[in-house]
Amino acid sequence: MKNAKVAYSLFFFNAVYLITLLGYPVVLMLCVFMFDAPTSHDYVSNYITVYIMASYPVAVLLSLSCWIFYHVRKFKWALVVGNLLLFWVAAIILVGIASSIVSF
Repeated sequence: MKNAKVAYSLFFFNAVYLITLLGYPVVLMLCVFMFDAPTSHDYVSNYITVYIMASYPVAVLLSLSCWIFYHVRKFKWALVVGNLLLFWVAAIILVGIASSIVSF
């Protein structure tokens, strides 16, 4: 291995991300219930949340590209790309916080 510490952390993050894909279809099917209330179509935050949830597998596939940077010996970039999925989690949290403060 080129850098064992980075490799183990990338293995760990990729394994966690791939395991979360097992529950993804259930979560995506439950996203339909965000539009259950009669006035829920008026809120943009519901649409943003559904679009973020629908694009989750794209983030997982992009995070798997961290191995390209690892093999080129750009270990910091490999860790950044490997943790790219955390931006999706942060976006969901920020939309939730913003929608609870301001109704949009």
